[in-house]
Amino acid sequence: MFLTLPPVTRVLTSGLLVCALGWSSLALAAAAGAEPDPVFDLPKILATPLAARTTKSEEKDGIVTEEVMFHAEMDGEKSVDIFAYFSHPAGKRGLPAFIWNQGGLGRASSYWTVLGAKRGYAALCIDFPLPGYRSTGGYPIVSSLEAGADPRRAPIYHGAVALLKAVSFLESRAEVDRHRIGMCGSSWGGFYTTLMTGVDPRIKVGSAMFGTGSLQLGNSWWFGGGPNPKYDAAAREHWRTTLDPALRLATRATPIGWFTGANDQFYWMPALMETHRLASGPKHLTILPNWNHGLTPTADEQVFAWLDVHLQNAPAFNTVTAVRVVRRGAGAVAEWDFSGPRAVAAADLILSHGDDGNWVSRYWQTLPARISGGVCTAELPPSPLPFYVGGAVTDRQGFRYSTPLLRVDPTAVGLLQPQAKLAYDGCGIWGGFEPAGVEHLKAVAFWDNAVTVNTDPAHVKAGQQSALIKTKGKFHPVQFTAGVPHRLTAWVKSAGEVEVKATLAGTFDGKSLARESIVKAGPAWVEIAIPFTPPATLTGSLALTVTAPAGAAVYLDEVRFVPE
Repeated sequence: MFLTLPPVTRVLTSGLLVCALGWSSLALAAAAGAEPDPVFDLPKILATPLAARTTKSEEKDGIVTEEVMFHAEMDGEKSVDIFAYFSHPAGKRGLPAFIWNQGGLGRASSYWTVLGAKRGYAALCIDFPLPGYRSTGGYPIVSSLEAGADPRRAPIYHGAVALLKAVSFLESRAEVDRHRIGMCGSSWGGFYTTLMTGVDPRIKVGSAMFGTGSLQLGNSWWFGGGPNPKYDAAAREHWRTTLDPALRLATRATPIGWFTGANDQFYWMPALMETHRLASGPKHLTILPNWNHGLTPTADEQVFAWLDVHLQNAPAFNTVTAVRVVRRGAGAVAEWDFSGPRAVAAADLILSHGDDGNWVSRYWQTLPARISGGVCTAELPPSPLPFYVGGAVTDRQGFRYSTPLLRVDPTAVGLLQPQAKLAYDGCGIWGGFEPAGVEHLKAVAFWDNAVTVNTDPAHVKAGQQSALIKTKGKFHPVQFTAGVPHRLTAWVKSAGEVEVKATLAGTFDGKSLARESIVKAGPAWVEIAIPFTPPATLTGSLALTVTAPAGAAVYLDEVRFVPE
């Protein structure tokens, strides 16, 4: 049912057999340049004239920002020319530089280039050659994730050529040290950062927020509605061997880091784990449990700090080893090592029950870990199911250093207890509507703006805040372990007697499933209860919708979704 290849098995020092999340693929070229690139003819692409020109320039607060154009390629008789913003500290030469790739490949913004210049960089941000942009070309790059019969005709290819010439533009400028050029970006921008770090040897570091490679192992474009027969083994292999961003990382020693949420809806964890495994140079992971397509401000800063390490001689990032599971008495523990110059403040282990699949909606528990010297140790609970774990250490700046995820078979490590009850709350992040939970939902763009936050203690069930609903409010994500019975509970009240409907609904491999409960609400808090068993599918999502009569004000608090 699930789109995985046979897992890599590792025998740990304790002799226990576990499975690492990360799947085998065919061997790549043994070394860079061993054979021609299957898609990108770099000498030919880079030989075309750059024809760079500045169309506008202004200086503000010591930062020069230019609007520039340069030539990317001739596509038949069509000239593809790229618009970009280029910012740098006034009067400086020989600076480190980076290219920022916008999330969603949005129009170029000088916000990012000015930000880079304030950090001591020369920075470039391009308009990709998309329809209606200031660049020419008009390729529908973000409309799909396809290689096509001829990858050189695929829209993604033309975006990569634009970035190759963007590096050439930076090399041409006196403000730039051509030996210190990096690339970073978010989402589609992270996709291209991963791709170009493998394609272009002139890039000295990549820093990808979200986007990854090995997308044949999991992405929302292909599999967002569940298993898709269009992307059979042959189609996935064609993608993997042509335009997948991970393909060339094994032949490059370029440092690259990925910063993402464990529940990212577009780029799934199996894809990231395999991409990380393939990368042969220095590499870094930051994985935030229960975060979707958004990051904390500290993680955002860490994206640029990774560039600073490799382009500005900032202190190196700490490194962490893979997690190992070791029997300890009647139980088992997870251990991992760390080293590096940055003082560590804490360590933790993230754990999610259930086997492959449900990557977007699975719930991740965070367990404390002990630190002794350079070793972290966390107790593992008994479990009725296989589970995934990942270790991490956090330094005093708040930067997180994550291990790859590891699949653990509880039978192999003496933790299998078929009757053990899972203990977590799938709404625990936001269900009390406390400030941190509300901010989390806003950060991942899941907060319903039709809902307001109530701080009047008279209408709060517990804590400091509740949700105020007028007519309708939608609340998600509701996270879960697939195939396990759960129960949703919530509390509602209203100034007057009203009928309130609560609907717990989701989509599982493209099929809708819903349960509802109707209660009479009044001045006293009334509990809503909805039993729900999420089916075991590749994809799944759940949301709670609370509906009240028009004009009524309904308060909602203490939403929980727990295994039964």
